[in-house]
Amino acid sequence: MAYDKEKYFQEHVSTWKTFVKLSAYGTIAVIALVVLMAIFLV
Repeated sequence: MAYDKEKYFQEHVSTWKTFVKLSAYGTIAVIALVVLMAIFLV
């Protein structure tokens, strides 16, 4: 199996984009949860 630099780079970019997207969704979910807690628990 040969090392293909371009294929490796494209997989890396794809993985990074997925990580950033899921991190953003997670951050938004946590912020929404904190806002809802502030509304209903205070």
